[in-house]
Amino acid sequence: MIRTTFIFLAGTALMSCTQDEPIARADFADATFIGAQSSSVAERRAHGARLADVLGCTSCHAENLQGEAFADDPDGEVIYAPNLTREIGKYSDAEFERLMRTGEHRWRENLFYMPSKSLQRLSDPDMAALAMYLRSLEPAGRNWPFPKDGEATERLVELGIFSTSNAKVDAFRDNVPPDFGPQFALGRYIASVTCAECHGADLSGVPNGAPGLQNMGAYDAQALELLLSKGINRHYETSGMMTLVARRELSALTDAERTAVIDYVMALSEDE
Repeated sequence: MIRTTFIFLAGTALMSCTQDEPIARADFADATFIGAQSSSVAERRAHGARLADVLGCTSCHAENLQGEAFADDPDGEVIYAPNLTREIGKYSDAEFERLMRTGEHRWRENLFYMPSKSLQRLSDPDMAALAMYLRSLEPAGRNWPFPKDGEATERLVELGIFSTSNAKVDAFRDNVPPDFGPQFALGRYIASVTCAECHGADLSGVPNGAPGLQNMGAYDAQALELLLSKGINRHYETSGMMTLVARRELSALTDAERTAVIDYVMALSEDE
């Protein structure tokens, strides 16, 4: 989320042109994670805290959201996930939403690793709850440095090997998972926001990457429950990245949310 290129005056001019433009959205009707519609401010804030886990904020920005060393970039720099407890106060709600949904920063040319391609699908109530929670955190910890730009990174971006956060936003908006009706709306929405980050815009898989979820016919509901909650596959083995995501993020789903995802994935397999 923090790999940047500074564009100074040009960026300022661009920002003034783009910040007021409406954000194009994929339509997921009125689906939200369970708890987003609570009338209680405290409950909505707690909902935002849970979403910080489900959406992977705490996976990248550390459990306390104060940031940490996240990855190496092609130019040998360390990429630090920024300290959200300090960064959130620099954004209006509209600026925060634009960053989340478009991968476009106010004054940085490029962001990397921020999964805006799938986060753009987050409902308005869920987005508001997440922002509310982040704003409730006491600023703490250090500000992490930005890495320097380098020719290797720029070249890999040009070749399509290394993607910016906004590179696939349009493709994800225009290519959504199948809609099987209201009874599967919650599972479709959650899978579209979470699973799609790895399994592709419409959940049909990524070449040389995560498989399509329509190919999960070998899993019954019990096996999918184990996979989503603990990252254990049908052979009772851990499953690489899926294990990390399940234990760090998807384990924070409610039972009803997890069941909804399972029902939707099984419907995908039956539709194939």
